[in-house]
Amino acid sequence: MFITFLICMVLAYYGYKIMINRKYGNLWYDGFFENEESHFYHQDIGSKDRLLEAYISLSALMIRKDRTDYNEKLRYLNNYFAKHFPRSHYNFGDSFIASLKNPIYIKDLSKWLRKRLPHREDRLQILYFLAGIATVDGSLNRKEIDLLRDMNELLELSPKDFESIISMYNQRQQREREQRAENSKPRVSVIQLACKVLGVSEHASMDEIKKAYRSLVKLHHPDRFATQGLDQQKIAETRFVEIQKAYEVLERR
Repeated sequence: MFITFLICMVLAYYGYKIMINRKYGNLWYDGFFENEESHFYHQDIGSKDRLLEAYISLSALMIRKDRTDYNEKLRYLNNYFAKHFPRSHYNFGDSFIASLKNPIYIKDLSKWLRKRLPHREDRLQILYFLAGIATVDGSLNRKEIDLLRDMNELLELSPKDFESIISMYNQRQQREREQRAENSKPRVSVIQLACKVLGVSEHASMDEIKKAYRSLVKLHHPDRFATQGLDQQKIAETRFVEIQKAYEVLERR
């Protein structure tokens, strides 16, 4: 009786995995695709390449949300991976195409990433990486934002982290619109965005604003990325500028 029950449980488990795989594409298990036909199934892949494969899988998932400026996005990825994984002999092209055809199941991947990247700052870089891809074409659509929100939650980052990233982009867009309109006075929407960038309430005191500003400056200062690639330095500088702009808005409100 027990053996029959055990067999039923095993069959149910594998039946569930097949169902999920059909619905969501390849699954992630300890850094590997479970599909034996996958190029990434070989067990001699190193830990560094596992992380690279995770980045590739996520980038393909993001590009599936919006293929606008596809070639520019590929150029962004090639430059990013060349700078951050310079010693890898991994076949980026084949892996990316496979990931486009078989989108990853992000819950499994995120579970692996939480173990692989225990520090919040490292997991936060993944979100900035994805936001960087999404904004290559100069816009963020709803599907891209939803993916960023899901990854923010699955990587166990705070809602403030997500709001700050989205608000940095929106703040830059809003500033550009106001410059075209020659409107120098901050509007309420600008103040709201600035608060979200710094992660403070609209009623925060100046001391609270300064504390939040100093904390973000410490985390995102370009000097922290001096030894990394030019793309990563540029992203860090962009973030740093938006943090400073948000602080200036709240300082003079």
